[in-house]
Amino acid sequence: MRLEVIIQLLIALAFVLTWIFVPFWSLVSNIYVQKLTPLGFSIAFLGSNYFLFVPNALAAFIYAIVSAVIPLVWRSSRYSLYLSLFTLSLAAMLLATVFIFQSRYLYYGGDSIIPTATGYMYIRIPYRTYFNAPLYLFAVLFAVTALNATTRARWIEVRKPSLIEEVLTMVRVKDPISAIRMALGRLGIQYSVINDSLVIGDLAIIMGGVEKGKLKDVKEYILFTDKNSIYFDDSSITELSIEQGILLALAKALIKGKPGRIEVVEYA
Repeated sequence: MRLEVIIQLLIALAFVLTWIFVPFWSLVSNIYVQKLTPLGFSIAFLGSNYFLFVPNALAAFIYAIVSAVIPLVWRSSRYSLYLSLFTLSLAAMLLATVFIFQSRYLYYGGDSIIPTATGYMYIRIPYRTYFNAPLYLFAVLFAVTALNATTRARWIEVRKPSLIEEVLTMVRVKDPISAIRMALGRLGIQYSVINDSLVIGDLAIIMGGVEKGKLKDVKEYILFTDKNSIYFDDSSITELSIEQGILLALAKALIKGKPGRIEVVEYA
């Protein structure tokens, strides 16, 4: 998973958790308070509390979560990033409709409208409004999501190790056969495992202690020991280092192997 997508996910998670505990927007006076929560408006007036459910607020909350999840579950195409941005844009538009609703039904002609058990009450008092942390996190989330969509989640210049570097690093902690097997899987080259050896066409990649006679129809061998590797063919024997043996094994595998399923490039 790319670092850019992880950053988007973390910002989305911060936005969701913050909005659960901190209102997105508040209107505050001495006796009257409105707060926008993920479920709607929480209203307090003279010690009485009311709640006005607003479906658009909940939908915006859900769309923000979905926009961050889409690139996680669909990583094979850049269109997941476009869909993520589109989904978050829907969340932004839904939030805009929430404020349109507030200005139309909870505020009229300079009076604040308070829902009560039997209807509504109009009051005119000094108040102040302000946005809280969820708005700023949402703005950052939107910017990062748009950046991921336009750059295919490649705006952080972090050099990814090459396959050869990964194999040579892996061989320091595991055996050469395991490292080569990982590389073959990444390259999509088909191989067989016979007596703990890798067989690709008429090439066998074996560890010391494996009897070559048990491998039929094999004309070339690359044998790995604890200290070096040895290449056998019909006419010669060549001693190589372990690193040289791995490079030779991969080169031979590319020539002799049959292509299988190639590893999918994320957001290509």
